[in-house]
Amino acid sequence: MNLRMTPYSKIAIMLFIMALYSCTVKIIPSYDSKIAEQINSLTKTVDKFYLSMLETTKAENNGRAFSKFSEQYVDIEVELNSLLSENKVRPLNESSTRICEITLQLWMKYKEEHKKDNTLTDGLIKLNRLTFNDLFLAMQIAEKAKDIEKNPPE
Repeated sequence: MNLRMTPYSKIAIMLFIMALYSCTVKIIPSYDSKIAEQINSLTKTVDKFYLSMLETTKAENNGRAFSKFSEQYVDIEVELNSLLSENKVRPLNESSTRICEITLQLWMKYKEEHKKDNTLTDGLIKLNRLTFNDLFLAMQIAEKAKDIEKNPPE
């Protein structure tokens, strides 16, 4: 078998090899500093929400009645919906999107429980706060991993 390569076929092979080596497979989305800041801001807002609630007493003027916190619940839910939407439109972002979905589902569940019972015990407030701190930490780690992929430490 006699294989003769024309100059054009050599160029074509070289271009193919260069294209092959220049291709990279990206399995995670790019880091988004806007989303990272939104996560940090929301983390502080939710933490303040639960810490403020802990500062009120259950008996004092019905201090932990749902109505006293309903506006804050809505404000935080709006921010969680925004964060979820931001994550949904990013390609290759299934993990971060799922963490946001879980966070929003739990937020709505805990809001409904507070609404139904019209109060929260210190223990539930502490548990809810810890749950959201963990979820926001997972979001922060997921976003930071995207930054590390782009800018690996030396």
